[in-house]
Amino acid sequence: MERRGFLISTGALAALVLTGCAGQPAATSGDTSGMRFSDAERKLIIGFYEYQGARKPGRQVPAQRAKPGEKLDSGQRPTRLPDDLNKQLVYLADPYTRLILGADVILVNRNTHDILDVIPQIAY
Repeated sequence: MERRGFLISTGALAALVLTGCAGQPAATSGDTSGMRFSDAERKLIIGFYEYQGARKPGRQVPAQRAKPGEKLDSGQRPTRLPDDLNKQLVYLADPYTRLILGADVILVNRNTHDILDVIPQIAY
């Protein structure tokens, strides 16, 4: 009799576990590398644009176009960072690259087009 009770409770536990697994799948961005701009990179990039005089008072700020976790659309045409800035930054291994999209500096996986990190509204 005890054995039957154990089998029934084990079956009930298995049913609960399987029911929990049938929920909505978690949304993922596709790139789980955890790549992000370091604090040093952020400081260097922001400093570069401030030194270049790109951020002038009273100048119209373009809207943020990129958000981490999104993908670059086929119609979006990001540009490369200026060579003067790129030379100061640590080299990134493939497939990662830093680009400018609108006024945002973004970190992108070139293979998947996932936007991994954003420094918003700095490059204008």
